Parts: sequence; C-alpha cells; structure tokens
Amino acid sequence: MFEDVEEFVPDDEADKKLKYYYNREERIAKAPQLVKDYYAGKMKPVRGFRIFFTKQNRYIFFALIFFVGATWIYTGLNKTRAGTTLAGINFELTAFSYEEEVYVSLQMKRSSRSKDVAPVPVAAEFFAIDPNNQVGDKRNGQLVYDEGEKYIRTKFTDYDIIRVDVILNAGGTEKELSAEVKR
Repeated sequence: MFEDVEEFVPDDEADKKLKYYYNREERIAKAPQLVKDYYAGKMKPVRGFRIFFTKQNRYIFFALIFFVGATWIYTGLNKTRAGTTLAGINFELTAFSYEEEVYVSLQMKRSSRSKDVAPVPVAAEFFAIDPNNQVGDKRNGQLVYDEGEKYIRTKFTDYDIIRVDVILNAGGTEKELSAEVKR
C-alpha cells in the first residue's frame, strides 16, 4: 500500500525535488476587488466611534444595545428590596445561613427626616421561601419602637431556603421586604 512512499530524503536531493514559485501580481490579479483595493492603498481603515456603524457591525451594535437594555429592565423589575422607610422608621432586612439554620434580622432606626418621636407598634411576619418559590415556614414578631436601634430576630431550619420575605406593619401602614439568604 505504501510502497511508493519515500520516508527519508537526503538534504542535497530535497532541494532538487521541491520547487516553489510565488508571483504576487498573479495572486492579487485573482483576488476579490476588496483585496485589490486594500493592496493598492485605496481603502482607509474605519477608526473611532464610527466603527460601530459600519454595515457589518450595525446589527451587532443594535443587538448589544437591546440585550443590555433588556438586562437592566429585568434586574430593575426583579430587584429584591431589603430596605424601606415606614412611619418614619428605616427598616433593613438581612438573612444568612450558618450551620443548618437561617438567621434573619430586621433592623429598625429612626429616620433622620422624621420629626415624630411617638412610639410606633411594629408587627413583622417572616416567610422562608424555597427554590420553588413556595413558603417553607412562617414566623411572627412584634415590638413597640420608641427610639434608638432595635431588632426583631428569628431563625428558620435551613431546608434550602433561598430568600426571606417580610410583611411589615408599622403605624397602620404595610409594606413587603425581601432579602436573599447569604451563604
């Protein structure tokens, strides 16, 4: 099958057998017009911001703008809110997992804009949300906020809890907060 294949060619014979011819004019004559213009120096490279609006890049540029805009809209609509102000009190919700438990803390501080110093009853209903967006467990907490920094804390057994939602009721006004569980 490979009887005619020569495996070794001495150096003095190799130069005699191989011949390579290169003719630049002949190669360019057979090239497309774009290549001929490039070698003739008729083409100028597109530089700067105009590169995005060449015929070839226009669709890619607009697709990039579309996907960036869609990402901003998606993150804006699905952003979980971990803080809010209600009845002159700033609320901040945090949740973290440690040793098969999820610890949840709702911090309260008087808003710097609030002039009211009357005690405010605060009720919080905590919901542990699993990966299927189902409520896994529920806890309640309440206190009367008067001044300083106060907390309502609770913990859940961690059965793949990904998020904790809270329905707050302070001074007759209700809002919902949500915090991702930090691992």
